[in-house]
Amino acid sequence: MSKKLVPASSSNGGEMYDDDDSFEEEQHTTNVNGNGNENGFHIPPTASPVPDNYSSIVACPHIKSVLESRAKETVFVTYRQAVTISQPLNPTQTFISNKDGQEVSFDKLLAKQVASLKCTDCHLNHFQNSMICLQCPHVGCFGSHNHAMLHYKSTQHLFAIDSRSGLLYCFSCGNYTNHSALEEIRSEIMGNGGTNNVVYNEENYSDPNEVSINALKGFVNLGATCFMSSILQTLIHNPIVKYQFFNNDLHYFNCERNRLQYMNGGVIEENNACITCSVDSIFQYFFSNSSTEGFGMTNLLTTSWYKKKSLAGFQEQDAHEFWQFLLNEFHSDLQRVMGRPSLPALNDNNQCKCITHTTFSFELQSSIKCASCDQITETIDPMIDLSLEIKNSQNKQIDIYDCLDLFTSEEKLDILYTCNFCGDKTKPTKRLRLKSIPPVLSIQLKRFEHKNDSTSKIETPVSIPLFLDLTKYCDGENTDSIDGNKVFELFAVVCHIGSVNTGHYIVYIKDGNGRWFMYDDSVISLVSQQDVTNKNAYLLYYITHKI
Repeated sequence: MSKKLVPASSSNGGEMYDDDDSFEEEQHTTNVNGNGNENGFHIPPTASPVPDNYSSIVACPHIKSVLESRAKETVFVTYRQAVTISQPLNPTQTFISNKDGQEVSFDKLLAKQVASLKCTDCHLNHFQNSMICLQCPHVGCFGSHNHAMLHYKSTQHLFAIDSRSGLLYCFSCGNYTNHSALEEIRSEIMGNGGTNNVVYNEENYSDPNEVSINALKGFVNLGATCFMSSILQTLIHNPIVKYQFFNNDLHYFNCERNRLQYMNGGVIEENNACITCSVDSIFQYFFSNSSTEGFGMTNLLTTSWYKKKSLAGFQEQDAHEFWQFLLNEFHSDLQRVMGRPSLPALNDNNQCKCITHTTFSFELQSSIKCASCDQITETIDPMIDLSLEIKNSQNKQIDIYDCLDLFTSEEKLDILYTCNFCGDKTKPTKRLRLKSIPPVLSIQLKRFEHKNDSTSKIETPVSIPLFLDLTKYCDGENTDSIDGNKVFELFAVVCHIGSVNTGHYIVYIKDGNGRWFMYDDSVISLVSQQDVTNKNAYLLYYITHKI
């Protein structure tokens, strides 16, 4: 691949055309009004989905007109540059410079690509969701900010190259367009992975084994860190969280703290500590390394100490509190990277795209019923987990459904409430229901009871179902019938063993093949399904059975 990887169309600057009027004169026939409409045609807010069959895409009148003009050759050069910078890079390949025949490192090429595909307006790298203008150096994101569309409306530059596929998008038509000459260039570069510039090095690649595919690794206990390792295993083996870390590039390519400290072994200090980067490096190690030795989470431990002073030291901590701490940091890190402190707060799940909200958030509806007029006042509270009281068993076997029944049952409040409808002051009743449900439901069983400045542990056994149907606990009609979207499957169980002051955490995880493993720090054991369901669980993680 050429060292001249930054195209003229990148945000790094540079004029697109030497002949300034060679392209502009072809646009005077395009009449677009101030609303972004051409002859009344509605411009969609986002691009059409990338087609699967590129050969079926026909040339629109606008690109035909341009390619029949004297701007044609300039378009070909610019298009080739943009497609070159957009092509996927594979770390198992060796890249050769066209200029001097020397090998170019993958990291160097990736850094150039990341810099080139940053949005000119918001300065964030949306990576595979960027549009490279064909007529100027602008690179625009095509997501929530939609700077590519805004650029078109302000400049009337009709064409942009999709960085995912190298296809040309026509804003005037509101769809992808193609041409045999452009497709020949695109196929040459992206269709075969740019093999003219690549030397395949078989030593750089080996088939992954089961250890790396299923992340069958434990954590070295660095001194009462079992609460951390248990929670990390629930995240590592959470399919939705895993997908977020490996497919959502927004944080990875925009956090200035990432490669310097966490990917290249740099020194972590308070001013550059980042929880998301630290957890991301753990994900990369677990799913790419075939070693079965325990992993030392020194980076995460150091970062956690900087972020939350109460975690500093080697005292046992509460696993649930650490889980809440990580989720809060995932949200805060996105705020920092996006440069938007005005993002929704952690307790507001509206429109936030962080790992916390997209995976765990849901809404809880509270209904207050007046004792005089029976009118109901409803409030909606955003949640990221359910904390359930353990029902008094009275020598009877109880399960999660008993705890949910208690949580959602109607209760008489011992307070005076002024009704908004009749104005009477009465002692109302209250009932909780699930207004919405998350992709992954986290449940805490309240096993630690705090009374009179002392803490005790509730050892009551609670039966754990492998499948959890939430239909009857959700707000809405027809709650007696099973809704497939409300059935959840158990995949992780965190248990606390021992007393309050001398306890230890272990976690049970189900892998993709349906097998259950017990993770006790660095020790991993295959266990039976019965071993899991009969344990005194503290934290439960259910994933929706119908995605």
